[in-house]
Amino acid sequence: MFEWGINWVMRVLAKIYVVVFALTILLAISSSGGRFFGFAMSDGEVEHGKKIPFALDEAKIYLPGAASISVLDEDEAEVLDSGGRMIGRLIHTQPQTRHIIGYGASLPLVVVLNSEEKVSGLFLQAHQESPDFIARLESLNFFKNWNGLTASEAIAAKVDAVSRATLTTQAVIDSVRLRLANHIKVDLERKKIDYVEIARSATGWLFLLISLLACYNRSGVAKYRTWILLAAILVPGFLLGRFVSLELIVTWAANGIPYQAQLFMATVMLLALGLPILSGRAWYCSWFCPFGAAQELTGKLCKRKIDGGAKFVALARLLRPLLMLVVVFLLLVGNRLNLNLIEPFSVFLLDSAAACVIWLALVFIVLSLFMRRPWCGCFCPTGVLLEVLRFPQVFQEKREPQQEAGKMKFVEVINLLLVIVIIMQVLSSSRMVQSQPNPSLQGNQTALASAQPSVQTAQPQAVASVNPVLQNIHQRKSVRNFTSQEVSEEQLVELVRAGMAAPTAVNRQPWQFVVIRDKKAMLDLAGKLPYAKMLASAAAAIVVCGDLEIAKVGKTEGMWMLDCSAATQNILLAVESMGLGAVWTAAYPYDDRMQAVSTALSLPEHVLPLCVLPIGYPTGMDKPKDKWKPERMHWNSWQPGK
Repeated sequence: MFEWGINWVMRVLAKIYVVVFALTILLAISSSGGRFFGFAMSDGEVEHGKKIPFALDEAKIYLPGAASISVLDEDEAEVLDSGGRMIGRLIHTQPQTRHIIGYGASLPLVVVLNSEEKVSGLFLQAHQESPDFIARLESLNFFKNWNGLTASEAIAAKVDAVSRATLTTQAVIDSVRLRLANHIKVDLERKKIDYVEIARSATGWLFLLISLLACYNRSGVAKYRTWILLAAILVPGFLLGRFVSLELIVTWAANGIPYQAQLFMATVMLLALGLPILSGRAWYCSWFCPFGAAQELTGKLCKRKIDGGAKFVALARLLRPLLMLVVVFLLLVGNRLNLNLIEPFSVFLLDSAAACVIWLALVFIVLSLFMRRPWCGCFCPTGVLLEVLRFPQVFQEKREPQQEAGKMKFVEVINLLLVIVIIMQVLSSSRMVQSQPNPSLQGNQTALASAQPSVQTAQPQAVASVNPVLQNIHQRKSVRNFTSQEVSEEQLVELVRAGMAAPTAVNRQPWQFVVIRDKKAMLDLAGKLPYAKMLASAAAAIVVCGDLEIAKVGKTEGMWMLDCSAATQNILLAVESMGLGAVWTAAYPYDDRMQAVSTALSLPEHVLPLCVLPIGYPTGMDKPKDKWKPERMHWNSWQPGK
């Protein structure tokens, strides 16, 4: 009895270790965003979060005569023309609607009202919602549904939800209605009963109950496995589009669990993570996962399966933790990953699923004819997490055999490597710089420069050490590795302003700047430009272009690339001073690259792209280079052989 008690306590401690270790990894991953389960990780983050930016360039898109912005409150501002007359208003949904969650995060929306108090536009600022859902809404012009309506009309407007992105859609609708209702001080009418949604929800809860009964084989429900698997595909798969994934786990770890808005999915997540810990039952993978069910049912069509032997089985068991390890490491070092693209689960959201996800799902469905659940057995990183939570089982009666002493298990190696990376993240100087208030907003560029590592050069340091401008010049570096932290529109406007401060031939200023924040457009350019692959992980990009029509007026057509190069250098230096990172990727003079950029951005013929600048917060991997070569400096005249 005593030995059983000791073994039980050891298993409980092992479970606690697994849970604490998993939470530590999620904490390290979430550190770049400054929030963990919806709570601010520092006082600085809270203060920064209180300031909701209103950018003049945003207002100009919807109110062309905008010349300045007068902030009335943290979530409201007036837009003024050059004569100081109010021509519109900016209404921010945050923080009043922060409790309204989409698929995985709240949506910071800005409603633009014109002088007649009618909606001129609605746009989404930097967010952490799944980019696939937002891309679907934008492709259908969903955000234009309220254009031309007064606030009261917009509140009452019946806006249809977008299929396969219903949670995100409803979050936008509810946020607009609530914020505008507060703006005009009216009570929202009680929402009409949606019987279809009630039926869908009831079907989901019924299937959840049946799958739990089958998992524990209550009343012999498990004997209907084939029908339950079919229901798993139809109900949580196609009907509801609800499934546990790395994307959902990481997003909720940063923004909190929206149990009020998504009680069903929060319950599924709790059961998926809790049952393996407490009872060792693989309920989610065996009875609920729609993609696992699809593989198993497809496999029933072909009884003969490939048997690769013991070595193949051993290799397959290593693939899943290796994939999980790679994904976790990339997230820990700050790489921006669209986790929806590395798992095939979103294939059930047919209208919003990426093409690569659909192909990935089809490949493994075909493979399941010849292998038993190939994705689950060889690749699924979410399955690895749930399996780790199962072992060792708390209520396991038999004692596990002791491993051979002196040999380090694979899991222990993973744990050791992850601990090292977590420690590096906690001590990372780049994290410390990012946790400080934005220097572009605080106006303290000197403090930021002094916080960054010094550059070891052979040049005299006396002047550079006390001159923040020179210090910033020597700290500038080409940054190709970015964290997941967003860059605000206010920061991007300041960067373009810095570019426009550059000198030009006869002061013609023959430039145009295209600022890109759309993730789909950046991924598209990353695939077309051979040396701009980092666009896929950058927060934004600025494309510096030359306008030949402007240059022709001053007869400086042959100098546009020189003028734009000066502007580009200004932007790169401004990037460094703001604690950001960027790299110059050339378009000009390569015809294929210029054509790719022009086509992607719909540039007119007289506007030529010079370069693309991916911009984001640096991970700290890229360092400044010592380029000082005194032998290339000549005094008074050329000195050969120096």
